[in-house]
Amino acid sequence: MKFFSVLCFGALLFSTTAHAGFQAHQLQKNEVVKLDGKLDEAAWKLVTPHTNFFQTQPFDNVAAHLRTEVRVMYDDRFLYVGVTGFDNDPSQIRDSFARRDKISIDQDFFALYIDPSSGHKAAQVFYVNARGALMDGIYSDTSGDDTAPDYEYSASPARFDGGWSAEFKIPFSSIAYDKHSTTPWSLLVLRNMTRDQRYRMYSGAVTRATNCNLCFSNTIEGMQHLPSGMSWNVTPQLVARRAQDQVDGKPKLASSSKDVSLDFKLRPTSAITIDATLNPDFSQIELDSPQLSGNTRFGIFVQEKRPFFLEGADIFRTPLNAISTRTIANPDVGLRYTQRDADKDFSILTSRDTAGALVLVPQTYFTGYATSQVASTATDARANFRLGSLSLGGVLTDRQYAQGVGYNRVAGPDFVWQIDRNQLMRAQVLMSTTNAQMNAQGNLARANTTNGHAAYFDWSRGNDAWGMSVNLRDFSKDFRADNGFFSQVGFRSINSEVTKKFGRTGVLNEFNTYISAEYKLDSEGNVLSKILTPGVRIAGPFDSSAYLNLSPTVRSRVNQDGELFSIGRVAGGFAASPGKQIARIATDFTVGDVIDIMANRLGRGGSYSMSAKLRPIDRLELEPSFATNWIERDDQQSGQTSERTYKETALQINSILHLSAKDTIRMILQDASTKRDPKAYQQAVASHSSRSVSSFVYTHRAGVGSAVYLGWTVTKTDTPGFVAKRKQSELFTKFSWQI
Repeated sequence: MKFFSVLCFGALLFSTTAHAGFQAHQLQKNEVVKLDGKLDEAAWKLVTPHTNFFQTQPFDNVAAHLRTEVRVMYDDRFLYVGVTGFDNDPSQIRDSFARRDKISIDQDFFALYIDPSSGHKAAQVFYVNARGALMDGIYSDTSGDDTAPDYEYSASPARFDGGWSAEFKIPFSSIAYDKHSTTPWSLLVLRNMTRDQRYRMYSGAVTRATNCNLCFSNTIEGMQHLPSGMSWNVTPQLVARRAQDQVDGKPKLASSSKDVSLDFKLRPTSAITIDATLNPDFSQIELDSPQLSGNTRFGIFVQEKRPFFLEGADIFRTPLNAISTRTIANPDVGLRYTQRDADKDFSILTSRDTAGALVLVPQTYFTGYATSQVASTATDARANFRLGSLSLGGVLTDRQYAQGVGYNRVAGPDFVWQIDRNQLMRAQVLMSTTNAQMNAQGNLARANTTNGHAAYFDWSRGNDAWGMSVNLRDFSKDFRADNGFFSQVGFRSINSEVTKKFGRTGVLNEFNTYISAEYKLDSEGNVLSKILTPGVRIAGPFDSSAYLNLSPTVRSRVNQDGELFSIGRVAGGFAASPGKQIARIATDFTVGDVIDIMANRLGRGGSYSMSAKLRPIDRLELEPSFATNWIERDDQQSGQTSERTYKETALQINSILHLSAKDTIRMILQDASTKRDPKAYQQAVASHSSRSVSSFVYTHRAGVGSAVYLGWTVTKTDTPGFVAKRKQSELFTKFSWQI
């Protein structure tokens, strides 16, 4: 009987959403919308609201406990969306200050997922919180939100006795779509609110088990004769900087410069975007968080933040990181073409990278790095065709090094098949050819041509009771992708996970047990790793979550000729959103056996990390984070039971002071240090190394592309006995204005 009830409820949800689309009203010449968040104009009252919202968190498969209304209108230039969220206790609405793209789950916000193709593969997303902060970007179910892209749009909130509302005004020139498509657009609206629980409410019957949130989007009916005229903008930028460089024992060096850069964007039609950049400057980009890297063999992926590379970034995403624009280290010119049609996407990017960049040369047991002493031209192309639930794509990348140094080229197909709303299959095959090889001096030089391949397959399926996934990889040892990110090659692996979901249990919103496994071989057939990890995950009040897993018999090899170590370890973590002042806290830990990679030796140790998002006063955001790992080993010769041979720490305090809606001061303090006991290593090692960074940036943001920045950064590095102490400082002013 219970099964029959659930089945009927599920059928009701899907039958409801199938006919519960958004009805768009076309504004007439005499109808005007004042963007104040109030939805009190007569035109809004002519729109039939969409009110079918469903709760996904904390409880799943239930109707939303609060009413939310969504209305859609448009004219010949803008798309208008009005959202009204009713609240039983409006005094609890969390309307925190937030800078652009930093809205978080501890706040009340509305989000629009707009998919003009209705392909349910990716969507442009537009957020506004109850204070009026904005966040935008690209969303896909496989990669989540990428909030780096910025679009021109406006949104304004308003409070009323029974809750809050917001009006979005989005230029059609900010949305990529095919005007000639007869397929209606799709829209998914998310309402987020956090109190004693985090409530996630969607305009479609999204479930926690699904791996396709966008499949629950509803169509926007009634939009026709959309604009497709040409639009363009030019953003000149002027940067003035003064720098000092002081190395112990050497004279202080000082320099100053003034540089002009130019960004150009042209949209000849609604489906096509052409971007160009000349001498781009990224001095205002927020510092990457320090990461623990002293006891790792492989390169660490860093997210792209630079504006020029973000147009159409979702098109470049594939199951493998075949394209990573962070490999373009210091571009002086770039050109990009992006086209989005109803059934396909295409993008090609070419950029000239100046000399001196580091190039990843992945190996089986470590990531090597070569220096490109010459400039290079990086070209990336990606096409993606949508055939219903199946998406077929292809990638082509080329890195051509100047002065005859050589090239690296990669090409291959991929597919994504959304079998149903809870089942996904993906695969990709890449072939590479390279004749720019690393020489004995660590530089790239022309040499013999090598060819390699990389293959990937994964499958996942879930429902309310079970979840399972399988992942296969096969990378040949000669595969290389200079325009992508691959830290390891020369292996084959299979990973799998099975989860048993018990649903709501007592005070817990979720209680899941799982077991994950990995089996990995190098190209010679030697075992790289064997892992079997049972664990438990739970979720509870205050958007809290925790996990604990045990890996009693991990087998791992870190050196081709080294021992296959047997390791036992325990890992866990906890996160919660206690309140407005302590918006988020999180911690993770691992304890047990640890391999000291540099010494190829097993020790006892672990790692832990802590992070928080704090608002001690309304206008101040603090985001401290700390991470450390350590290794101890038995030392019978010294008579001690153990001694610490290695310790690494990384600290960052990121603070934002909101002077006004347009003016902020960002202050970042970073400190990273590594300590080793030289007696524990056969090779010479530094007993201590440190790096600290202090950054201060004042920003006045007049709009997308128009801003003034004043910044100051000081970096100090010290590795006694190996590298002299060094202090670098820079003062810069940047003016950016969009025409």
